[in-house]
Amino acid sequence: MDPYLPVRTKEVLSENELPTGLARPEIQIDGIWEPIKNVAFSTQYNLLSNERVREIGDRFAHRMGYNLIKEHFNGKQFTLVYMSDGITEQTSAGEMRPGFMFNNSYDKSMAFRMQILCLVEVCKNGMTSNRWFKFHKFTHNANLDDNLEKMEAEMDHFADPMGGQLDKFREFCSAMLPVSQMEVNKSNLANLRDRIPRMTANNFGKIMDLYLKRNDDSMWSLLNAGTEHYWHNKPNLSMNRQWVDAFIDIAKS
Repeated sequence: MDPYLPVRTKEVLSENELPTGLARPEIQIDGIWEPIKNVAFSTQYNLLSNERVREIGDRFAHRMGYNLIKEHFNGKQFTLVYMSDGITEQTSAGEMRPGFMFNNSYDKSMAFRMQILCLVEVCKNGMTSNRWFKFHKFTHNANLDDNLEKMEAEMDHFADPMGGQLDKFREFCSAMLPVSQMEVNKSNLANLRDRIPRMTANNFGKIMDLYLKRNDDSMWSLLNAGTEHYWHNKPNLSMNRQWVDAFIDIAKS
């Protein structure tokens, strides 16, 4: 679905046409306003359009030296990812670059927020982690332009090349290095599956199929097969984080 279709909120009325205090989001598809199913929130909620998020993200990228490499919208949740044009971390496993991810949603499942992440330069696979990379959430009112300057100042401070987020990126790269020295064996595979109980057998099988097509047979290759699956083939940020964190845990054990 086009993430930039027109969106609005429409007040929900009772059977007697009385206000309920609730509103629902609607997307305009082929000129017709279609409600987003099973979603309603307070009429006081300030819905932010994906179009404005893209505008804000592009302004950030221009100021800070990042390039857009990914956008994804599932009808409710929206993700933009920008990769640094100049900051790199050379490791024995390859070149890594920091990126910043912006999230928005039309169902309140994700606030407007940003998070740093690690990107494998050669394939643009994204590695996210709730343990290593924190979110920064933004507050906004109905007139976004009223606090846009403050919001952008927060973004630039959060992404400061000399700040804590880039330090966490470098620490993350170091923590991942032992994975490239580990072999794929029955013990490591069992350990991996035990650490990700929500991963279905179907998804694990598809990841293994990707891994078997790779030249390298290390755990690093398996890690990247999983991020390829959950980043490109079947985008799922939650599972991407669980997959990455499991490998770091195994590397430490």
